[in-house]
Amino acid sequence: MQIDREAPLLFLKAAFRPDDWIAVLLKRHDTGEAIQRVGPLDMALSPRFQSWLRFKNAHGFSVFVSVNALTPGHRSRTRESVRSVRHVFLDADHDCDRVLATIDGRPDLPTPSLVIRSSRGRGHVLWRMAGMSVGDAEALQKHLARELGTDAAATSAAQLTRLPGFLNRKYSPPPLVTTDRAGGPTSYGGNSFPQPPAASDIVTACRAPCGGRSMIERARRYVGATPPALQGRHGDLATFRLCCRLVSRFELPDHEALALLRTWNTHCEPPWNERDLMRKLTSARRHASPSVRKEGDSCES
Repeated sequence: MQIDREAPLLFLKAAFRPDDWIAVLLKRHDTGEAIQRVGPLDMALSPRFQSWLRFKNAHGFSVFVSVNALTPGHRSRTRESVRSVRHVFLDADHDCDRVLATIDGRPDLPTPSLVIRSSRGRGHVLWRMAGMSVGDAEALQKHLARELGTDAAATSAAQLTRLPGFLNRKYSPPPLVTTDRAGGPTSYGGNSFPQPPAASDIVTACRAPCGGRSMIERARRYVGATPPALQGRHGDLATFRLCCRLVSRFELPDHEALALLRTWNTHCEPPWNERDLMRKLTSARRHASPSVRKEGDSCES
C-alpha cells in the first residue's frame, strides 16, 4: 500500500484556515512512543515536514492531526489551547457505515462534511463548523455520541483524527487512511444541529437505567469525562487514580481498562508509554481501595 502524497495536503487546506495553528502527533502503537509538533498550518504543509511525516510513517508511526485550531504560540494540545472550533467530531470506532446510515436517516442532522476511513469498519465523522464555542462543541459531541453509539471518550475539543493519505500502523498489514467527501455547505453553524439537553437533565434521565448499562459502557463514559494528565500538574497521580477506578470501581480486566486508557492517553501532555500505563494498572490492582467503587455511582455524560 502506497502513501498518498496529495491527500494530506488537500485535507489540511480544506480543514483549516491559512493562519491556523495545529498539532501533528506521530505515534507507534507497539511501543507507545509519541512525537508531537505544534505550529502554523504552513509548517505542516511544507515539503520538508511532509517528507518527515512520510519517513516516520514508513518506519512504524501513525500520523494524527488536531481536529481544531490551537492558539498561536502554544506548544501543547490541551482543551485550554483550542482557539477555534473547526469541526464537530465523532469517532465511529465500530460499524461506521451504520452510524452514517443513522445520520442520513435523521432530518435534524446535517450531512457530514467529511468521513475519514481509518480502517475497515471504523471511521471519523466530521462536520466543518464556524462560530461555535469549545463548550458548545463538546456538549454537542457528547450528545451525538450517546445518541449514535460512537466513542463517548472521544469528545474533547483537543481530539485528534488520523491524517488522510498515511498508513494506519495500528494494524498489519496497515490500511491506507482515506476520505469520503460529502455534500453540504463549506461550514455549519450551531443552529444546524439539535440542541443538547442540559447536564442536569442528562443525569436525571439516565440515573434510573444505569443499573442495566454494561460496566464497560459506564467506564467509557467516566473516562470520557476525565481531564487528561498534564506534566507538572500532578499528572502521575491523576493517571494512577483513573487506573484505580477502572480496576476497582468498574472491575475491568486489564485488556479492557487498557483499551479505554489508550484513547484517554492521546490527550495527555505528554502521552504515557503503554508499558507505563500497564504498570500503573498493575499497581492500582494491588493498592486501590474498595471504597473507590462507591464514588460517583450516577451516570457520567
